[in-house]
Amino acid sequence: MKHPYLTDARIYEDPTLPYLAERSRGRSLFRIKGGWNLVVPALFLLICLTQCKDEKEAVAVHDPNLPVEITKFTPDSGGSATQILIYGSNFGSDTSQIRLTFNGNRAPLIGCNGSVIYALVPSGQLPPGLCDMKLQVGAQEISIGQFNYITHYVISTLCGFTDQDGNSGFVNGPINEAQFINPIRLAFDGNKNIYVTDQMNGIRRIDAAHTTVTTPLMHGNGADEFRTVSFTQTYDTMIVAIYAWEVSLGLIVLTSRNDFSTFDRVVYSTQTCDGGAFHPVHYDYYFNSMIAGTMYKVTNRSTLPWIYEDAFRIGGFTEALIQFAPSGDFAYITSAYNNYILKASYDWDKRTLNPPVAFVGVADNPDYLDGSLTNARVRGPRQGAFDEEGNFYFCDTGNHCIRKMTREGVVSTFAGRPEESGYVDGELREAQFKGPEGILYDKDTKTFYIADSGNRRIRKISYE
Repeated sequence: MKHPYLTDARIYEDPTLPYLAERSRGRSLFRIKGGWNLVVPALFLLICLTQCKDEKEAVAVHDPNLPVEITKFTPDSGGSATQILIYGSNFGSDTSQIRLTFNGNRAPLIGCNGSVIYALVPSGQLPPGLCDMKLQVGAQEISIGQFNYITHYVISTLCGFTDQDGNSGFVNGPINEAQFINPIRLAFDGNKNIYVTDQMNGIRRIDAAHTTVTTPLMHGNGADEFRTVSFTQTYDTMIVAIYAWEVSLGLIVLTSRNDFSTFDRVVYSTQTCDGGAFHPVHYDYYFNSMIAGTMYKVTNRSTLPWIYEDAFRIGGFTEALIQFAPSGDFAYITSAYNNYILKASYDWDKRTLNPPVAFVGVADNPDYLDGSLTNARVRGPRQGAFDEEGNFYFCDTGNHCIRKMTREGVVSTFAGRPEESGYVDGELREAQFKGPEGILYDKDTKTFYIADSGNRRIRKISYE
């Protein structure tokens, strides 16, 4: 017998129940010959067997004149779809009269024999940490206690796919039909729509509800290699960095009045402009020229072309993506060609970035190694994103994984299998990427979005 709620659920041992559970990576399945299979826990079987044997004896009736009592519940912690047993009395066996909630979110009920309730922790609705459990039977509602909700990240595919030979196309439409050719950078607008630079093809948009993919701006007219997308503070203006060899566009400006579908103006002309970003407080715009090896600061956006000044030189021909900490106190500069990450502190009095210093990795020494500061090694670091604690998650493109860097410069591997490219969804360190280049973090849902360029997909890392 199978029950629809049992898929991918945890099964816990309890001394009163004649079954054994095996836990594996947060999922508990019974091992039987021939592979992994889900079976119905003994409590539910007992209820069913008792009903078959003597239906009158199996039916328990809730007495509204007597209190509902709780003696214990087990387990006291777990994640989404964890199976939970609540012991007590005067529950009745009519589950339509029983309501179990976790922080107000209703839990699916599997069964009840009057003294034991068998339920599942609600899926995907709870924040990590302690949550209040309440039980309502008929008109009576009582507090059970607190359950420690434990979450873990899982990698899935938001959109994009390839054929059996790894080929993809340039397709708009429903999210399950959309395709990408070379997604490399990601950005949110003010409504949480995701903008994707599909490098040689156009700027794509995934709507906030994740239902549709469109292309506001196609390539052409010299804009043949899109790189970063940045929005002004009011989100009505988009700045796009163009990495162009044939035509020196550099930076172009688009406005929302045309739904970001046409060039408003070219504000800086150069070849190989790889990226730019706004300071999160002062909203001064910084961008680079790979040929010059220089980072520039825009000092006046009211003129055409924009007025800018040298902020600092990085030196040599180098790809340099600048990414400001949310506080504005500093910026990281990822150098994919030189295989290290620099850090530039912000001078609040002068309102400018100080010259950067090497922070993580060693220039021109590509490798894979977790560690601190210059003891760590990276290979082709590109776009990164900050979480609420100031940790920096970046795409280690050449190592096919997502790395995590603390404020102190301690680097660890967050997701993917280092130095192993592939396409696999699942647990953080079991999943695989192929040359990921872009990353975006939504602090409201604690979700990461990844431009998995080599796999021609947009991946998602979210709590389960």
